[in-house]
Amino acid sequence: MDVTSLLGKELTWGRHKLVALLVVLVLLPAVFSYTTFAFQHVLPTDAPVAVAPADDATTEEDLDIATASVTLFSDPRTYDSEAAAMRALNRERVYAVIAVPPDLTDESAGTAHFDVYASGSVVPYLQPSQALASIASYTLEDQLPRDVSATRHVVGEEYALSSYLIPAFLLTLVSLVALVYLPYTFDQEAAVLDRLRVETSLHAVVASKLAFFGALLFVPLAVFDATTAHAGAALSVLTPGTALVTLLTFLLLGLVAATLMVVFRFGTWGRIANLLVMLFVLSFSGIAYPVGFFSPARRWLVRHVPTHYSAVTTRGFVLRGDAVGQYADWLLGLAAWVVGAAVVFAGAVELYERRA
Repeated sequence: MDVTSLLGKELTWGRHKLVALLVVLVLLPAVFSYTTFAFQHVLPTDAPVAVAPADDATTEEDLDIATASVTLFSDPRTYDSEAAAMRALNRERVYAVIAVPPDLTDESAGTAHFDVYASGSVVPYLQPSQALASIASYTLEDQLPRDVSATRHVVGEEYALSSYLIPAFLLTLVSLVALVYLPYTFDQEAAVLDRLRVETSLHAVVASKLAFFGALLFVPLAVFDATTAHAGAALSVLTPGTALVTLLTFLLLGLVAATLMVVFRFGTWGRIANLLVMLFVLSFSGIAYPVGFFSPARRWLVRHVPTHYSAVTTRGFVLRGDAVGQYADWLLGLAAWVVGAAVVFAGAVELYERRA
């Protein structure tokens, strides 16, 4: 068979797989391009910051003045107490806290000192937080009858970008195992799945795969922990909190992957659909980039994606050493998503078996 005949054979194959090729060669590059250029709309000047009273003497008028002064270069949120604002900072609902002193309009009160707090664990915002303190001081100085000073404080340990990316790498690995490798194992076993379904059940097959790969994910946790310790980074990767959020995230994504494979009858389309889900998860979960840097519309979308909370809690456990109870509500929410995904998977299996 000469080259011309071989090319003709490939063209014939391509015509039969035209839609799949369009997805891989057109749709996927379009998704990559969109998510890449979406980062052009990263707006540190639009990031949410907390405005809170420095003490009980700070009035609503003082807070309103401070809020108005930072509106042009941030998205200020007013909190009733500094403690509440710091909790929001720790959960990445805001990226800086401005503590407002009392009596801003009292010219006889001397210099008004503002404290600006930023988290050392949110590395991409450390430099913008320096500018925030400077701009706030300049703007307030121009508006108030008092002299103004602003000092930035870093809360917790200040990390390098390499350390900040460890949680991102961990969640990316979880996504790859759940949405790429797990569907691949279904594809490899497609010929014997019907026999396994008769001898046992699809539920048991999927449960065994989830249990096996879920257990294997403790290996990379240990590897990350050992390598970061060897590099001298003050990170805590192999902790109960990290293990819990990793397992919940894997179960959620693994059940989504299994459901799509069942819906598409363990064919190529199932793997393509899972690849698209993985791209969505990696692009719209705030895994690497703080969600507060996105435009308001994308910020709203990301905060409705459950894996966003996996990203924040993982950073909390790994970088900030937070306790599990600090994210109990979010972890329960992830568990609820897992239960919901299991129900949807059971429905997909029921439909598949009726059509088999």
